Amino acid sequence: MDRRAFLGLLTGATAGLAGCIEGSVRPPIAGFAAPENPDPVVVHGFPGTVCGDPPNPFIGIEAVLEPAVGPNWDGLAVAEKYRFGYEVGPGLSADAYIVGVERQGSARAYPLSILWWHEVVNDTLGGDPVLVTYCPICQSGMVAERRVAGVEALFQVSGHLWQPPAIYGFASVEAGRTFGASASSGEAEVRNSGNLVLYDEATGSYWSQMLAKAICGSQSGEQLRILPSTVTTWGEWRAEHPETDALLPPPWSKTA
Repeated sequence: MDRRAFLGLLTGATAGLAGCIEGSVRPPIAGFAAPENPDPVVVHGFPGTVCGDPPNPFIGIEAVLEPAVGPNWDGLAVAEKYRFGYEVGPGLSADAYIVGVERQGSARAYPLSILWWHEVVNDTLGGDPVLVTYCPICQSGMVAERRVAGVEALFQVSGHLWQPPAIYGFASVEAGRTFGASASSGEAEVRNSGNLVLYDEATGSYWSQMLAKAICGSQSGEQLRILPSTVTTWGEWRAEHPETDALLPPPWSKTA
């Protein structure tokens, strides 16, 4: 099933619905070895076979690898898909919801309308490697330091979903590793459903977005270092951070 179709069917679906995007059988990807040594929590989740499946590049969700930024979107012919129904007029609407991050005196807004489509942004802010992620199905956001084993790394969308056991998801929210967000209403409750699985290019390990933790591969059990972030509107963020810039959507930002 197409992942966006899955999102559309989420309303009214069972709370336990989760799984891989296009079935359990995928063609192998040259040069990729499926992650091994799954974290013990994986066997309690669904699907328990995610560690044996290679990344699925055919779902069309491409991580942002080379972000472009600007003071706003003024003067840009932004594709309609990056504008939601209430966002009207030129530029980035003051009512558009964003994830705001500040590092070393630098501030940046990541519009949720971009995150809804691309889910993963690899960035550098204030000299720090930053990972900004969002899972539309779970309404979960997570911002972390973009490092694996202490080394700067790039993260991609694996094409898989994995539903953490509810207790782990709840604990992650309570600990502040994950926050709830909606592209249409701002702050929201996190849904415990099929959740975005990332992988890092350096080790091929799989990472649960909701847990901010590696669940398969050599990094299994390792936790990403969470960075502070805020869910607010572009207008409110800009008023509080006059020197901020904003992430630009593709084609200005380059994707996988």
